[in-house]
Amino acid sequence: LFENLETDTYKHTIYQQQPEHFDTMGCCLSTETEIDPVTPPFKDEEGEEIVDNLPQGIQLTGALKLRDEGFTGKGLKIAVIDSGIFDEHPGFEGKVTRKKWFREGPDILHGTHVAGTIHMMAPDADLYDYRVFGATGATGVTRAIAESIRMATDAGCKLINMSLGGPSPTRPIKEAIDYAYAKGVILVCAAGNEGDNKIDTNEISYPAYYSECISVAAVSKKDGFPVARFSNSNVEMDYSGIGVDAVSFKPGGGVRKLSGTSMACPHVCGFLACILQKHGVDTSDKELRKILNENYAIDIGLEGTDNATGIGFLSYLDESAFDAILPRKAMTPAQTE
Repeated sequence: LFENLETDTYKHTIYQQQPEHFDTMGCCLSTETEIDPVTPPFKDEEGEEIVDNLPQGIQLTGALKLRDEGFTGKGLKIAVIDSGIFDEHPGFEGKVTRKKWFREGPDILHGTHVAGTIHMMAPDADLYDYRVFGATGATGVTRAIAESIRMATDAGCKLINMSLGGPSPTRPIKEAIDYAYAKGVILVCAAGNEGDNKIDTNEISYPAYYSECISVAAVSKKDGFPVARFSNSNVEMDYSGIGVDAVSFKPGGGVRKLSGTSMACPHVCGFLACILQKHGVDTSDKELRKILNENYAIDIGLEGTDNATGIGFLSYLDESAFDAILPRKAMTPAQTE
């Protein structure tokens, strides 16, 4: 799957219904839905946000209320370790900085989509682009991920988004995570797409499974927020976000729908940027989790903490406002999406 990289097993955590179709990096692509381009997306000719046009996942996570209160991720640096970002997309409004591309290749859809969601959640945060996936490159993927984590930490990034994963732990990445964690970096990871639609079984993906990382599951934009059938479940699940038919930016301009825990992860990452702006950029991982659990985690799925959705869906909305967009209801283990 990776050129001259037989030991590399890391891939994007993006899902589709037809797993026989793979891109050059060995990760499945979702059924891609084209949407009429808007330049920049979700804004009128004068640059004002068209509230009703913002993706539902962004609205459910509370972006509009955050904006109203002045929390836009301003002053935060966020590393996006992925397949590269199309930084010329007008929707980014100049907030993306290319830091290091370890790999090359034509496909930058995944990274662009992930970064777009973060930007829509935290429009004033600075996004640092570290490319670790691509058809060619002198640096192996595992090493590229590890080096990107360290570089992002040294560059002052408070948050690192990793919508990627592999089945086994690796020393270089774990040591890099320990390095970042010790310096107060918040690491947000996609939970993985190896789920079997059963809440009582464990599917494990790294680095999300490390306790130092915030693991994010994917749920659908449907009444009851059913867990995406592909989303991993395990005892290290922390939170959940929208990860089915998520609308975000695509290379060349415009927007596209994609599905995967890769898409849920940046909703949470962008949200955390705004929360850190509110509560202090020096907030530690432990302190942040306490703030989230007490104030911003809305229980969905099975009652209480569970292996599929974690402590809950992270949102700045109160429960009544949240339910006004999509109602919650109790689920049984068989009621996953």
